[in-house]
Amino acid sequence: MIQKAFRLVCFALLGSLILTAIGCSRGSGSGELVMMIEKRIPTFDPRVSSDSAAERMRQLIFNGLTRKNANFDPVPDLAERFEADPEFRTFTFHLKSGIRFHNDKLLTSLDVKYTFETMMATDFASDKKAEFIRELRSIEVKDPQTIIFHCNNPFPGFPNAILPIGIIPEGTTAQQAKQPVGTGPFRFESYGEDQEVVLAAFEKYFEGAPTIKSLRIKIVPDNSTRESEIRKGSVDLAINADFDPITVESLQKSEGIKVELIDGTNITHLGVNLKDPILRDVRVRQALAYSIDREAIIRNILRSQARPARSILPPSQWAFEGAATNYEYNPARAASLLDQAGYKEKAGGPRLKLRLNTSTLSISRKIGEAMQEQLRLAGIALDLQPLERQKLTQDMNEGNYQLYLNTSVGGNQSTDIFKFVYSVNSIPPNGQNRMRYNNAELEKLLIESQSATRDRQKQIFSEIQKILATDLPQIYLWYPSTIVVHSGRVQNLKLEPSGDWRVVREVRINEK
Repeated sequence: MIQKAFRLVCFALLGSLILTAIGCSRGSGSGELVMMIEKRIPTFDPRVSSDSAAERMRQLIFNGLTRKNANFDPVPDLAERFEADPEFRTFTFHLKSGIRFHNDKLLTSLDVKYTFETMMATDFASDKKAEFIRELRSIEVKDPQTIIFHCNNPFPGFPNAILPIGIIPEGTTAQQAKQPVGTGPFRFESYGEDQEVVLAAFEKYFEGAPTIKSLRIKIVPDNSTRESEIRKGSVDLAINADFDPITVESLQKSEGIKVELIDGTNITHLGVNLKDPILRDVRVRQALAYSIDREAIIRNILRSQARPARSILPPSQWAFEGAATNYEYNPARAASLLDQAGYKEKAGGPRLKLRLNTSTLSISRKIGEAMQEQLRLAGIALDLQPLERQKLTQDMNEGNYQLYLNTSVGGNQSTDIFKFVYSVNSIPPNGQNRMRYNNAELEKLLIESQSATRDRQKQIFSEIQKILATDLPQIYLWYPSTIVVHSGRVQNLKLEPSGDWRVVREVRINEK
């Protein structure tokens, strides 16, 4: 009996040692980093989607002709240098030599031309076309390392407008959505749809191969599961993974887990369908803005992990206008505006009813419920419609909503966001004017901004922000903090305000 018990104990100890060895095997010189993302990836094609998940993949797999620096200004990336003619109608890019794609093909000007011309094709749907539809006249290949873009009008913002367009090899259009090939620091290996993406270090990367040899990105839509993954050590790093703010507070107190928060530049907003018979009345939109207590939501639901927003631009952006109309919580003002719009107070019923489309994330549900209660106090009944991300984005693009809740990632660091989101020429599929906004005065200012001096541009963008603050095609809510959660294995991690994933290239793994 004693011998039998002894054998059982030995087997148990042996099993424990085996499990421990299995659990530690990833950290024993494997060079693998495991990250986490909160939603599925609709496409890997860098010419197509501005969805945040797709953009994070672009930052790992692709390079553009330009990239942004710490001041959000465009600087050369695949280009060694670029210059414009005095009128800003012609832009010449000189490519760095010796850059290779993941398929070992050398980058040339023909690949750049192919990337842009396929994106601009009439049968190719892309949000990223908005900047170029009216402006880009032709593309000229001068030699294998020199490419020239000719614009119809002055376009000084061109080097910035091309930032989100990853360059692909000539002839690879058909494969890019599912089998992407770029020049980036990581090359694509596999994608288990709705499960994980596996990337490998590109040893021939023109700026030097990443220290990380293998990068695995788990797709984990559920907040509790994301928390479990980081706690048990099966995920090393999560950058803006939409953790519930209470989860972030809990993780901050956990041994062996580091949580870093910095002021972010992304923006959470309500999109407003301006074709809707109720919401096309600006007084109703302004009443909505006055009915939302942003400070209370930031304090009680977001746990102070955000800052109130009054412009689509973050305060650190050079053209930010702090004097635009600010809609602080004012139920009395909201009621007055609704009275003026003809939605009088009713005994036993709401003044009007609206529908808010949100994602299925728990934090979106909590925000929606808080707004529902706040608007109820103003006499507005708000019906919440949680949707899977793909359906939410589809409805946003097709105008199948009254209100939507969304966070825009990265693009608002540049003044080009005004054209991309508010120009009448940027209605999907040619941009992200999902509100169907049309303002002739704003269009004139956008055209003037293309050839104006920097001082005049600042005046123009100030006026644009004031117009938007009055018209409210979007109701700005807050700038979420950039939140990075990681294990002790992660070293040399540099935070970036928008949560840019390019920082992963510099990460090192502590295998001890």
